[in-house]
Amino acid sequence: MAGLSMLSGLKARTLLLLLGIALTGTMAGAAHAGGVLKPGTAVERILEVDGKRLPLPEGRWVVAGDGDSGWDDPRMGAYGYLRSLVLFRIVENKLDAVLELNTNVLPATDGWGMAANCARTDLVLAVSRYRAGWDGSCFFVTHTLANKDENPVWAKARSFAATQGWKIPGVLVTAGFRAANRSDVIDARFHFVPETRGLPAEIAGRWKDSGWMSSKLDESRDRSAFAQGVSNWAVGYAGVVDAALKGRVDGTVAIPMPDPTRKSATDDSIARHMAALELMRQSGQISQKEFEAQSETLLENGTGSSSTAPDLSVITAVKAFSYRVIVSVSHIFVDYYWTGSYVATGALEVLQITINSAKFYMHELGWAKLMGVPRTDAARIVDFRYLGSNV
Repeated sequence: MAGLSMLSGLKARTLLLLLGIALTGTMAGAAHAGGVLKPGTAVERILEVDGKRLPLPEGRWVVAGDGDSGWDDPRMGAYGYLRSLVLFRIVENKLDAVLELNTNVLPATDGWGMAANCARTDLVLAVSRYRAGWDGSCFFVTHTLANKDENPVWAKARSFAATQGWKIPGVLVTAGFRAANRSDVIDARFHFVPETRGLPAEIAGRWKDSGWMSSKLDESRDRSAFAQGVSNWAVGYAGVVDAALKGRVDGTVAIPMPDPTRKSATDDSIARHMAALELMRQSGQISQKEFEAQSETLLENGTGSSSTAPDLSVITAVKAFSYRVIVSVSHIFVDYYWTGSYVATGALEVLQITINSAKFYMHELGWAKLMGVPRTDAARIVDFRYLGSNV
């Protein structure tokens, strides 16, 4: 009887444990469901998603879709799922811009990599701000053909737009951003509607046939000016996305929209840096005094090198030189001991320095490039499911 009593008690505790787990899962699911933004929800200044706070450009943004993107990559480990949101910026009851946001629900363990577009050379602009191990930040400017919806959230967004009478044009000007570290990622793409800025509508069957191709922008002064304005804006907003990933967001700061009237300067890189400084000054990230000091330095010295990392061949040469100094000193005594002649010792030293230094340099350089440990700034490429096509 005592055994039966113990068995019954064990069953009861097991049932209670299973019930508790089920209730916990139900509550967690309800909490997550409560975090999903419903279509029609208005958002201004800050968009809060899964613990991340992304500052939005000025204006009223309306949620059009929120949910699982359907994207999956076994390399990411247990990250839950990739959450996608689509927001519309509405001006005078017309679609002015679209925000396409992708972010992780659970932290990953092996990083999120960089977007493929950040490494392309056929776009209006493609910049890698930094890449170091798991950490990376980049942005790009191009155009998008809104001709397909691989992401189910986009299908919902299109349906919502149709019910509101908002038309999504076939070609959009896009500024894309990626900020990632070992555990989290913010992947944001802003699509701007050219028609609301006085530019003609366009129908293109293929991405490369569009007049927004970087190689064709010079054919239209208006398109070129708007693409330049978006590029200048993107330079500054990339820092905002990076700060959002690091939790350094000031919700009181207003983020301006791109200026379509901004003209190109003679030195494009300096113009973009000046635009970035201006955006940071307007948003309060730097003071007026800091803005003036940095602007003066920029105009006097230019942008300088985009990278401070020494070249691999330079590192190898320095290693070869430092090694030969130590070895040559020791060889002097050994050579003189065996030859007993200063002339013979000197000749041997010259031969050893010339031949062995070249062998050491080639061996080290070949090993580092072909067989060595990969450089920590070579982040992998990871793309999600996006609106339309950029190729």
